[in-house]
Amino acid sequence: MRMKVLGKSGISVSAVGLGGIQFSKITKAEVAKVVRTALDSGINFLETAYGYFDSEEKIGAALRGRRDDVILASKSGARDGKTFTKHLHESLKRLRRETIDIYQLHGVDSAESLRQALGPRGAVKAAAKALRQGKIRSLGISSHSLKLSLKAVEMDVFDSIQYPISLINTEVPRSGLLGKARKRNVGILAMKPLGGGRITDARVALGYIYRFRSVVPVVGVETPAQVRQLARIADRPPKLTSKDMRAIRKIRQTIGTTFCRACRYCEPCPQGISIFRVLYFPIYVRQMGAERILKDGIPDYLAKAEDCIECGRCEQRCPFHLRIMAGLKHNLAYARKLVAERAR
Repeated sequence: MRMKVLGKSGISVSAVGLGGIQFSKITKAEVAKVVRTALDSGINFLETAYGYFDSEEKIGAALRGRRDDVILASKSGARDGKTFTKHLHESLKRLRRETIDIYQLHGVDSAESLRQALGPRGAVKAAAKALRQGKIRSLGISSHSLKLSLKAVEMDVFDSIQYPISLINTEVPRSGLLGKARKRNVGILAMKPLGGGRITDARVALGYIYRFRSVVPVVGVETPAQVRQLARIADRPPKLTSKDMRAIRKIRQTIGTTFCRACRYCEPCPQGISIFRVLYFPIYVRQMGAERILKDGIPDYLAKAEDCIECGRCEQRCPFHLRIMAGLKHNLAYARKLVAERAR
C-alpha cells in the first residue's frame, strides 16, 4: 500500500483512510471483519469521532491484538477545554488506547466556534496539554467552511485539516487551500470524497482526488468488499480517461447542482428552515441508516421544508449557485418515500 506523511505531524498513513461513522450501522462482528480486511490490505488509517454513536467502541474491540499497526484519528465537538478533555478521555477508553494519533476539533464551521476553541480555557489549550502528556500525537481540525479552513492553514496550530474534497467540490482547487497547506506542511484529509455516498464510481472519485498528491481521502465503508476495492484503487491510482472526464462533468451537472457544502451562507431562512440539514438528509441516511434517522417518522427539521415559500433568498446567497429550493423538495419527498417503504 502507498503511504503518505500527514503534514508536519510526521505520521505516515495509508493513501486511503476508512471513515467510521457508518460503523454505527453494522454489528461489532461486521466492524471487526471490515477492520481486519483493511489491515490485511495495507490500510492502516481509521477515522472516527466521539459523536459517532458506538463507532469508537466497535473500533476499539476490533483492534484487540492489532494496536501497533494502525493509525487512529478521532475528534471532539467540544470548544471548551474541560469538555474537550472529558471527550478525549472517553475516546481513549472506548478505543482501548493510551494515545490517539490524531485528535481533531470536530466541525468548526463558524468564526465564533473557532474563537471559543482558541480562548484561554478553550479546546486548543487543553489539546496542548494532552500533547505534552502523550495522550494525543497530533492536533487537527475538521470544517465545512472553506474560509475557516484557509484561516486554519495559516494559524500554525493544526497539523492537519479535514475538509470536503471531491470531484463535485470544484471550489477547492481554485481556492489555494491545497497550495497553502503544502507550503506550510499541513496535512489535508478529504472528507466525503464520494460526495457522501452520492458518487457511486469509487475509481473515478478517488482517481480525481489522487491528482492532488498531498490529499488523503477518508471513505465511509460497511463491507470487506468495499475495503478491498478502496485498497486496490489507492495502491494503484487510475489515470482518468476522456470517458472518465465526461462522467465527471455529468455528475457535476446533476448531483453537483444540489450538493450542499454545509457552509450555511444560505441561512438564515425567513421560514426558519435549517437548509443545510435538509440538503444533507441523503448523506445522513447513507452514514447512519434510515432506521435511525426515521425511527420516529420524518424529523421536524425535515418536515419544516414544507414551509418553503420559494422566496429565493437562499439561492441568491449560495456561493455555489445550488438549486436549493429543488433540493429541499426532493429530499422531503425522498424522506416520505423511505417512511412509506418502512411502513409496508
